[in-house]
Amino acid sequence: MNDPIQRHPTRAEQLDILTSLIAETAGPSATVLDLGCGTGYLQHLLGAKRQDLAVTGVDMNEISLAAATKRFEGWGDYHWVQGDLRALDAIDLPRQDYAVAVTCLTFHDLNDTEKQAVITWTASQLAEDGVLLLMDRIRLTEAALFPLQVALWKRLEQVHGFGMRGAATFDAYEVDLASNNSPGRLDDYQAWFKAVGLVSQVLHLHGNIMIIGATRPVAA
Repeated sequence: MNDPIQRHPTRAEQLDILTSLIAETAGPSATVLDLGCGTGYLQHLLGAKRQDLAVTGVDMNEISLAAATKRFEGWGDYHWVQGDLRALDAIDLPRQDYAVAVTCLTFHDLNDTEKQAVITWTASQLAEDGVLLLMDRIRLTEAALFPLQVALWKRLEQVHGFGMRGAATFDAYEVDLASNNSPGRLDDYQAWFKAVGLVSQVLHLHGNIMIIGATRPVAA
């Protein structure tokens, strides 16, 4: 299948980490909910590690879902659901109580109110001991530290031969944050998880791309 990450120097490693977290911790035949699944690239990587998982992919794009349906025909317990994360009540999932919910590079397309709503809704779809794994950009907030971010982008370009999205100044970075490119602040994510009774922890961070995990606290 087409590789959508070939121009992102650290993306392959982070997706391998993300799918490894699921593959290593999910129980036998565990149910997985992928929000913003696209054509199923994450499932392609996850399927190389675990073939027993029951996967539900949600995406608003009919063409992407059609491609995923065709690509994973005969793979097993896979369902593809058309749904807009801005219209959560209209999403008709085939099951509830998912062991794992995962979303990858989808949240920055949502505004903060929508992000919080998706987290609240997703928490209601999780099994009691279920886990939410969220991989996305986090918003850079400190202008005084922005030169360090620029230095990191330059290093990535030197090491890999190509770079990530960059900006020369903090002001230029903020101008580049369009309505469909709105990374959430780490502090906000932690507050949103806490508001729905989930504890959270950053599991991996490279530059401004994080993988954060959330689950319900274990009862004493």
